[in-house]
Amino acid sequence: MRLSDWRVVLAVCVGLALLPTHSGESVGGGSSAAPHGHLQPIGNQVPPVGTVEVLQDVPHPRDFYNKYVKPGKPVVFKGAAKETAAFKLWTDEYLSKHYGDLTVDIEEGKKENRSWPAYTVPFREFLSTYKKRDVYLVESIETPMRGEFMLLKSLLCGGFLDYLQDAVMWFSSGGTKSVLHFDAVDNINCLFEGSKKLFMVDKKDSKHIDIDHEDGSFSGVDVEKVDLHKYPGLKDVPWYNASMEAGDCLFIPYKWFHHVSSMASDQKRNVAVNIWFAHLYHFDEEDCSRKGDLPDFEPLSKYKFVGTTEQIRSMLLEGFEGRDFISTDDLEGLSFDTPFEIDMSYKLDIFETLDLNKDLVVTVDEVYKVPFEHLEELFPDYSPDGPYGDEDEDEPYEHDEF
Repeated sequence: MRLSDWRVVLAVCVGLALLPTHSGESVGGGSSAAPHGHLQPIGNQVPPVGTVEVLQDVPHPRDFYNKYVKPGKPVVFKGAAKETAAFKLWTDEYLSKHYGDLTVDIEEGKKENRSWPAYTVPFREFLSTYKKRDVYLVESIETPMRGEFMLLKSLLCGGFLDYLQDAVMWFSSGGTKSVLHFDAVDNINCLFEGSKKLFMVDKKDSKHIDIDHEDGSFSGVDVEKVDLHKYPGLKDVPWYNASMEAGDCLFIPYKWFHHVSSMASDQKRNVAVNIWFAHLYHFDEEDCSRKGDLPDFEPLSKYKFVGTTEQIRSMLLEGFEGRDFISTDDLEGLSFDTPFEIDMSYKLDIFETLDLNKDLVVTVDEVYKVPFEHLEELFPDYSPDGPYGDEDEDEPYEHDEF
């Protein structure tokens, strides 16, 4: 065989060796296959480990706390919002007529991008244009509308009402997708029109999720094309799916990661409102005893929101790691989820403030009895005018949900 013929044979063999087989392996050995689900929508990488529980009835606050809030377990309340005023009344026409002069925040792009700024328009203007544009509304429920948004029975005693943080409306023509994120507070989201699907990850499995943004609450992963080379933890993350239809309410425990996809109704609308409340570390039985039988709903207008200072209380109690009390012996191993360092001297100051009866033991009950002014003195960065606070106490919680 001539030398030129050998060169042709060699070129063909090399080319065959580089061709991938159906399994993704080259003929010559080795692997060039991308991980399963690479550059596919989130959730396609691995099947869910389960589906979020669905209840046909809204539980008493005691059961809600013991079965879902305390253990951090999500749950869907099927049809829970269907008898509320907002579900029955909030058509585009009704909202424009009664609340059209209110101003609302609008964000461009139905695929959430937190680097894009929001802008403000009259509610009436949004209602007249949102079905034709790539926008969505995210706005705290204004005072005039709070009489028509109802709190579920599950929140009406036990202490939940003392720690309400915010109520936010999410409104679009469907097709919206949130970033993968968590919230530092508990959340009940009620859907009035359209449908939603959620990808949810227990906070105990957070090691699988790369939080690569400065505020520490969300991942930069493209939820429509997951790059498993950049975010390898998502290839085997244990996750749960949840589905919502109009009238359903979903409890999302604090620090559970979630990604939300929202679809439109036949009327090209997707409307939801969520209520945020600080995570409770004890249940107030006396409050329930005083109130007796509870109604199915109460209007939000009866209650007030608390400021971001109350999140300090939750942060401190999270450091207890499930214990009913801590002593000075526990201080060295005690850690708090703050963006700044807390040394031993700082821990001693915290302990002294919380130890109300000066018995060298701090109980959960004592933490709840400390006046919020004292918490602000301990953590001035979380005061209303601090870098982690909110100067507007009527809208104390930053909008971090979709």
